[in-house]
Amino acid sequence: GTLRTRIHAPLLHLTKSGIVKLASELGLDFRLTSSCYDPDEAGRPCGGCDSCLLRRKGFAEAGVADPLEYR
Repeated sequence: GTLRTRIHAPLLHLTKSGIVKLASELGLDFRLTSSCYDPDEAGRPCGGCDSCLLRRKGFAEAGVADPLEYR
């Protein structure tokens, strides 16, 4: 084999708040994202699962408002 593979993982060494800051700088629409393990039928995040808690902490530490409406 002469095929070379390169894996890029630019977020690997960033904290959650670092990811939120970078995404905000790049203009990401956070309304299109969710991390919830247990969303309701409408897709609203629960706000209490591990993933939601980490997301909320990351937004708080980054000083960026999370636009998602939690149950």
